[in-house]
Amino acid sequence: MRGTLLAAMASVGVLWGCGSDSDAQVAQEVSQRPALAVTEPCAADGTFTAWCGFKNPEDLAPTPDNKFLLATGFGGIPESTLNEMSMIELSTMQHGAVDVVLAENAWGDASCQRSTLDFSTHGLDIKQRIDGRYMVAVTNHLPDETVELFELVSTGASWQLVWRGCVKSPVIESGARLPMFNDVALTSDGAFYVTEMYNRMMPFNELIAAGVAGENTGVVWSWSADDGFQVVAGSQGSFPNGIVMNPAEDTLFVNYWFSGETTKLDLASGEVLATHQGGRADNLTFAEGSVWAAKHDMTIMEYVDGCPADATNCFLPFSVHELDPDDLSEKNAWRFDSAVFGFGTVATPLKESIWFGSAHGDRVARYDRRR
Repeated sequence: MRGTLLAAMASVGVLWGCGSDSDAQVAQEVSQRPALAVTEPCAADGTFTAWCGFKNPEDLAPTPDNKFLLATGFGGIPESTLNEMSMIELSTMQHGAVDVVLAENAWGDASCQRSTLDFSTHGLDIKQRIDGRYMVAVTNHLPDETVELFELVSTGASWQLVWRGCVKSPVIESGARLPMFNDVALTSDGAFYVTEMYNRMMPFNELIAAGVAGENTGVVWSWSADDGFQVVAGSQGSFPNGIVMNPAEDTLFVNYWFSGETTKLDLASGEVLATHQGGRADNLTFAEGSVWAAKHDMTIMEYVDGCPADATNCFLPFSVHELDPDDLSEKNAWRFDSAVFGFGTVATPLKESIWFGSAHGDRVARYDRRR
């Protein structure tokens, strides 16, 4: 982009009649500079264009300049593995492990400390704080069950994460319950809401049985430095998954994967104000004045049988629903069944595109909304 901009400036200079030797030299230097390397797609069809080289980029969020996507690296459940977060430059699709710097714990719980950069990340959120700084929260499964807090800092050419603290999941019910987190939504004062998909102490076969039966498995938790963890009234459900907050920070939108519900929850009263049903609801995004829900169009057993842990990609069908935040009515809906990309876990709209990540795949994908 920088070379293109300079070339355009040089062309404008010629049109303006600025024909000095120095201008000619600049134009010659620009023409001799190599173009930025572009990472070519690894697959495409009539629906998706996909780029490979990732490991389970489960959640995506744009940087404040909309030039990059930050992607988590899902390490799997019930047994998680270490994975890395990625930074994707959208103009070239070059990507690599995000630069992370350890600093003092200033935003989290003082008892939560970190000495390594080992992560197993899952859901994420980016929010501008009251003090103007950009905050990133990610749910993390290793070495402990935590919410990790970072400052997102521009380096000029890209962005880096400066670790600012963490908060450990509460061990409750005399040690019989440890909430296993899925997704997180930040507030501008540095607090957050996080979904507990299930009790980490529960045997996984019991969790699958609970899912088939449609039983409740978790809640939404709020956390602040003053009050610690508190259960959010009205949030109990069947595998709480994606979560996002409205701009006024008085309403939560929550996805429940087992039941397929997306709910609108009033934080003051705990009342569920609206519900959308469809697919197995994964991550949520609030963008362009809408709530965007990625939902999987299969049964639990179809996923268990069709996407084994040793398979690199899961190509099961999924859908995206653009929902009205007032009543969760559908503004738009897209249904995808492709051999190029499947099991989309997040839909992130940017300009004419919708970007997708997956909890079970080696790629991110783009869909052109102008089709």
